[in-house]
Amino acid sequence: MAKVTVNWAGKMQFVGDDGAGHRVAMDASPIYGGENQGARPMELMLMALGGCTGIEVTHILQKMRVSYDDLTITVEGERAADHPKIFTHMRVVYHFQGANIPPDKVAHAIKLADEVYCSAANMMKTAGSIEYAFKINGQEYPYPFLKEASGS
Repeated sequence: MAKVTVNWAGKMQFVGDDGAGHRVAMDASPIYGGENQGARPMELMLMALGGCTGIEVTHILQKMRVSYDDLTITVEGERAADHPKIFTHMRVVYHFQGANIPPDKVAHAIKLADEVYCSAANMMKTAGSIEYAFKINGQEYPYPFLKEASGS
């Protein structure tokens, strides 16, 4: 069982602790009484999606003996207009840099991360759709699927 502790740090700021010494500051925006001293919890969810899929994609590509020099992942989320304002659609884009990166292997790694290995993606897509794309050295490659919340 996973367990974290979240402690109030004054005003609208909280600090999460994972029990292994890793801490994350969270705060509300000034319009909600915060002081912008940490990430917003919903943005942390997008970071978790990027981190989880990134870890899985990296692990799969290592097993395939595919190397790259750099990887940056951007994640955007569209929120519902009404409360609880969940993410209804998320877009994850992997930006790879390096020589001789095979697009077909990258696409396969992303597919496996999304459909099988990334717990965060599998949990989040029950609430909204997740779309994936990737670029290699700035060139965008078509990605063959858009996962809808219904699983189709």
